[in-house]
Amino acid sequence: MHSGALSGKTVYLSPGHGFYRSAPLARWATQRPNTNDVVEDLVSAETLNQYLLPMLMGAGAVVVPLREPDLNRRMAIVNNGDPGYAEVGDASLFGTSPVPGWGPPSSPMANNVEPFKLGGSRWMTAASQATASASWVPDLPEEGARYVYVAYTADPSRVPDAHFVVRHAGGESHFRINQRRHGGTWVMLGRFYFKKGQDPAKGAVVALNDSTSQGSVSLDAVRFGGGTGFIGDTEMGPLPRPRYEECARYHTQFSGAPAAVFAPSGANRLSNERNDDVTARSRFAAWDHEEGEDAVYVAWHTNASGTGTAYGTEGYVYGPNPVDGTLNFTGVPGSDVMAQALLDELDHDLKARVDPNWRTRKLRSAYFGEVNPAHNPEMPSVLLEVAYHDSVQDAVHLREADFRRVAARALLQGLIKYFAQRDGTPVHLPPEPPTAVVARNKAGGVEVRWEPPSTDSDDVGGHAATAYRVYQSEDGLGWDEGQETAGTTFTLELPVGTTRYFRVAALNAGGESFPSDAVGVRTGAAPPVLIVNAFDRLDASMNLTEDLTPYDLGSPVRVLLEAMNDGSSVRRHGAAVARHAVAFDSATNEAFASGLAEFTGYSLVDWFTGRGGVKGAPPTRMEQDALRAFVSGGGHLLFSGSHAASQLLAGGVEDQAFLADILRASVESGTSSLLVEGQPTQWLASATHLMLDDGTLGGLAVGSPDVLAPAGGGTSVLRYAGTELSAGVASAPGGQVLFLGVPLEGIVSPWRREYVLGTFLARTGLLAVAPAPPGDEPSPPDPGPANQWTAATGNDPRPPDPTPPPYVVDGVPDFYDAADTGCGCGTGGGPVFMAWLSLLVTVQLQRARRRGAHSSR
Repeated sequence: MHSGALSGKTVYLSPGHGFYRSAPLARWATQRPNTNDVVEDLVSAETLNQYLLPMLMGAGAVVVPLREPDLNRRMAIVNNGDPGYAEVGDASLFGTSPVPGWGPPSSPMANNVEPFKLGGSRWMTAASQATASASWVPDLPEEGARYVYVAYTADPSRVPDAHFVVRHAGGESHFRINQRRHGGTWVMLGRFYFKKGQDPAKGAVVALNDSTSQGSVSLDAVRFGGGTGFIGDTEMGPLPRPRYEECARYHTQFSGAPAAVFAPSGANRLSNERNDDVTARSRFAAWDHEEGEDAVYVAWHTNASGTGTAYGTEGYVYGPNPVDGTLNFTGVPGSDVMAQALLDELDHDLKARVDPNWRTRKLRSAYFGEVNPAHNPEMPSVLLEVAYHDSVQDAVHLREADFRRVAARALLQGLIKYFAQRDGTPVHLPPEPPTAVVARNKAGGVEVRWEPPSTDSDDVGGHAATAYRVYQSEDGLGWDEGQETAGTTFTLELPVGTTRYFRVAALNAGGESFPSDAVGVRTGAAPPVLIVNAFDRLDASMNLTEDLTPYDLGSPVRVLLEAMNDGSSVRRHGAAVARHAVAFDSATNEAFASGLAEFTGYSLVDWFTGRGGVKGAPPTRMEQDALRAFVSGGGHLLFSGSHAASQLLAGGVEDQAFLADILRASVESGTSSLLVEGQPTQWLASATHLMLDDGTLGGLAVGSPDVLAPAGGGTSVLRYAGTELSAGVASAPGGQVLFLGVPLEGIVSPWRREYVLGTFLARTGLLAVAPAPPGDEPSPPDPGPANQWTAATGNDPRPPDPTPPPYVVDGVPDFYDAADTGCGCGTGGGPVFMAWLSLLVTVQLQRARRRGAHSSR
């Protein structure tokens, strides 16, 4: 858990709408259509899950997502009593609790089942030092990054510092959990990388019984990953898509809430599910919130005017009025102050970084169900319409990753300023991440150096860093917990022949930044290779599109960072060099402008541009001059990128000269493909079947790479399969140069990447013997079902439990059709609001007392 400006605060985070079961359409549908290639239901989830949620956690906040936050569509759940569950220690330290816990539901799970009432739970007696433990070891169907969640039963007899350890590919991460609160739901610990299969050492969660208090540790279930939809019935089956795309109505049910939360309209008819979604978000926040916790509720939406003429940002708090542009605030006290702080920050930052004419309207009220105190009287709540998706000009911005980042950071900073003003404390904003980073071999180990991240004069970015945290990884995928350092240099002793990757995050009193791009080394005397990451682009030209015509959505854009540019590409280059036992250093290209890195002392530079620099820019003049001098002096160069040639050709005279003189290539008309092979008569002839990633094969999408044409002194050595269109040009304008018109890191097969790079190493004399061509690769095994759990009974799935009776409310507030106004978030409220507020306050207080009253183990 990070510490920062939001430590001690809880943020209930709502990404608004999502897929629901539509009775009229007889299929799953999003609540908003595709407008200008944007679907609100997807934009909101992508933005909050990839930007705002980790930003809030970095600032120390406890974040409770109201839709599934994990983009990983594979899920494994290990329940107590399952084959992957084990207890170690004296049997007298363990027992079975009478309190219900998670139990594997039948598949599909009906829309009125409460899964946290289907099973039981165990307990373990605490001690001053660890004398017993319980472990949950999943059989993961494929490797990847996953969120980890634990479930337990809360009780006053539980310890307030239950010790849980996540064992993952990067090491161990330790957590202390107050088990007197937030029981009967999934409690999110963090996101970690796991390898495929079962591994108790690097793929498990362990609970230890050491505590500073007397009591017991509750042992229920552990979840790894987000999974795909599984709520459905004979009328309509589960959503065959990732759960993070589902609306909150299903996630709150899956997360342990009672039917009064996820199905407040009473009988669980399919036709109720869309309206139930609106209030399930805020009802879940009120149900989960514990007395004394300092919490707020923030909902991110995008808007629609119906005419496409409105644009800009709006913020809403609760009031008894429809959407009429007025402010008649009657919501939870503090909501209006928080909303104004967020609007002010959005207005300032979007004008400074996106559009100086950005329009932010004055704060408004409306009887929106999501901020209705009748559903959630326990915390300040705001609904933000960040932009209009049916406005052409706003939709252009919504398709940009950087717009989403700037808007998310504005919400983070707005919350920090709101709490600081309310609490009378100084404002501390988390710093920006370092960009200029280098890792190089030093005698007996490695040295990592970086420049402090920039600050700005217009109060948009973060405050200055006061310390740093350096993370390490053996493979660039699984990362450790990091080591804090006060300076801008980190040294580490490593044996010769060790490959290690590093990322650096900046720290201050506000919290922790996102990490830098990764750099790495393979240790060895006088490393001959320097790898340079010059891939800085992240914009709408790189967006993916997805065919969602079965849902009447056409092909909207998807902004999925790990398929675009996640800053990790150096690991693919590093692994290819290390495979041939060649030592290397690496740096970001920004390290050259800052003077941290230079080419002196290296025999070969691997300069990769991916899909280009910022906004597709080619190398700077300084970078080109340094590369030109290096090659002219006999240095060898591997230069790669999808659009490197066309970017240089579209530049100035110096750019074009670098393309012709150093890379010895130009651009030819023709259509590239995603399959590359060696030219039959050239030295890469055995490089066959080089499949390129389209963003769906585990790496970064390469886009539409350039078709190259050899210039004077250049020879085509790679081609697009089945054509004579060149994908790679070799030359020797001084040292050996291999110019790839495709990203080396975009080659899907690691063996084929290693072969291409190793063959070039041999051509430069850095390898005595060229590598053997790769043979046929086996097809990957079937990863199995998206959702995996095994019942304690040994039946899979377990026999269905009797269907519980529907939860019936004698009277409910009026429900308005979701399409009535604007974003369509209006549900509940109106004239009966005060009576319902009084009733709901009573219900909420009774709920809080009931959850803390029993003392059963």
